[in-house]
Amino acid sequence: MTKIISLLAVTVLLSSVLASGAETTNLTGHWSGTLEAGSIKLRVVFKISKGADGALTAKMDSLDQGTHDIPVDAVTVKDKLLRMEVKVVNGVYEGTLDAAGTKATGKWTQNAQSLPLALEKGSRADSAFAAEKLSPADLAANQQAALKIAGTWNGALAVGGTSLRLRLNISKSPTGTATGTMDSLDQGANGLPLSSITLKEGKVRFEARGIGGVYEGRLAVEGATFSGQWQQGGQTLPLEFKKATTK
Repeated sequence: MTKIISLLAVTVLLSSVLASGAETTNLTGHWSGTLEAGSIKLRVVFKISKGADGALTAKMDSLDQGTHDIPVDAVTVKDKLLRMEVKVVNGVYEGTLDAAGTKATGKWTQNAQSLPLALEKGSRADSAFAAEKLSPADLAANQQAALKIAGTWNGALAVGGTSLRLRLNISKSPTGTATGTMDSLDQGANGLPLSSITLKEGKVRFEARGIGGVYEGRLAVEGATFSGQWQQGGQTLPLEFKKATTK
């Protein structure tokens, strides 16, 4: 579970925004991409805008960590090279723009580690990137989860003699799909987004992609508990969740 601590720790820091731009390429908009490090997949969005003085400013969202509006300290473009600095997490993005100026191919460097990252530009109203895409079968299983397991669920993960309390918050969206977050109460990490929430033939499954975690368990007949296994970082640990009672 050390990955939960290290990955979430970088998402709570904030700093002031100070950015600048060059060239005539119109960079304003939302630039989206996915960082992949082993089993961990982090969807990121750089929201670039232009001030009255023409200077570029930006903020960064890490969707799978539930973190938004991380300040970007500098945005520059020169000879088709887009560069963005995020000092609060010691991160830098550098990518080469295509001829149309709507895609950038490059890398994200953070704490001496570099990962490939391709970004694609979208409009402010484009929310397709943030929306989860499910197959027809998984969509039906997701809607079943919304009907059967919406609510608050509590569990505890035993790790090396330590018990980490976890809380699931699963809700039914206006469109009938299941959405959710997970809180790690003893680590002070709240609102970690869950993906691929499904209930199929009594089997509950969801992913916490921001920390490379997967849970699979079986819903009890009475519908008040589900028991299974938590997988993360090559480890598999037993984990049971019980539905919180409402007063």
